[in-house]
Amino acid sequence: MARDNRTTQSRPAPLRVPTAYWMLVAGFTICRSGCVVVPFLSLYLVRQQHFSAADAAQVSAAFGAGWAIGPAIAGWLADRIGRRPTLLVTVSAATAIYLILPALQTLAALTAAALAVGLLFDAPRPAVLALVADLVPEEARGRAYGRFYWASNIGAGVAGAVGTALADNHITALFYVAATSNLAFTATVLICKIGAGPPAKVDHRRVASSATGYQALLHDGRFLVLCGLSLLYLCSYQQILFGLPVAMDRDGLNSSAYGIISLINAIGVVALQPLLQPWIDRRAPLVVCAAGAITLGLGMGGNLGAQQSPIGYGLAAAVWTLGEVLFFSSVMTVVEHLAPDDARGRYTGIWASTMGISALIAPLISSAALDAGGPELMWITSLALGVFAAVGLLALKRLIGITSTPTTPDPVDLGLAPTGT
Repeated sequence: MARDNRTTQSRPAPLRVPTAYWMLVAGFTICRSGCVVVPFLSLYLVRQQHFSAADAAQVSAAFGAGWAIGPAIAGWLADRIGRRPTLLVTVSAATAIYLILPALQTLAALTAAALAVGLLFDAPRPAVLALVADLVPEEARGRAYGRFYWASNIGAGVAGAVGTALADNHITALFYVAATSNLAFTATVLICKIGAGPPAKVDHRRVASSATGYQALLHDGRFLVLCGLSLLYLCSYQQILFGLPVAMDRDGLNSSAYGIISLINAIGVVALQPLLQPWIDRRAPLVVCAAGAITLGLGMGGNLGAQQSPIGYGLAAAVWTLGEVLFFSSVMTVVEHLAPDDARGRYTGIWASTMGISALIAPLISSAALDAGGPELMWITSLALGVFAAVGLLALKRLIGITSTPTTPDPVDLGLAPTGT
């Protein structure tokens, strides 16, 4: 019987990646630490600009529409004109919009600006994720994506803290914080010349059959199924933003209670991801994604027993945070495995667009469920979405021949050591 080197090789040499990877992670983390406008945009419109809640909803919908298509466009650009030009164009444009936005006064102008912010908000992601695959050897990509997700969540945590500190008395300053963070990322890309040349190692066996836009992608049934199942997961996941605050408010809990839940989530992601990465590396990515989907669903279902209890909501948050870590630490490994080497930007762009689409659909789901059956129906629906996504992901595993990481990770080296090249 052949021996499985993945189980016998207990202490391989530390995996190494270019310094450019670490520069990319650091720059994107700084960029995400300045993502303070979006969570407080409605508050800015109502408090600072004195628009109605309906007007604020219109502006938010424009942002969501932009987010749904922005990453797909940016992914096409990343393959067409290159990773670095795409990053420079999208991040610089976002900087300009953030600087202009505080001067806008009319609803039409603010709606147009929100659409532009939506288009650009997540536009760097496809180029960044494609660059990870360009820069990092295949055997290290699972950990590279995991560490990237971990670092970007640190940035998101910083953004939440900065936004909370400034929102009450200096809300306009949020736009300048966002612009500054984007400028810092632009400087990182310029200094490091990240993505200045073509991808380092192109496997011509993994080249798209057609380089004309999304034609080859739209014929990739496995990838489209993955996006559909991801959308099910994300529609449940987005209830953290849309359904949970409403349910807690109905239970008579104040806004600080929701802030505590958000803090539990942020701390949980930062603490759990490095601890779980060795376990994740030893499992097939789709199995880990399925485990994340069912765990998220169980956490959402756990909110059923948490009514009027901050402790109950906190315990449920610990469960769905685990589901978040498992899913997001592994899903990009599957996307990269399916993507031809010359279409990585398009594949990551389409997958990233599911985040924006879910942000449009999830509020409709929560609103309909709340009207029809209250929070109980909303949490049952979220649980069902997680279960359906998990079952589908396990079925998809039969069609995608990707198993665990080729080499067992060194338990001491939870990260990736830079090479200095």
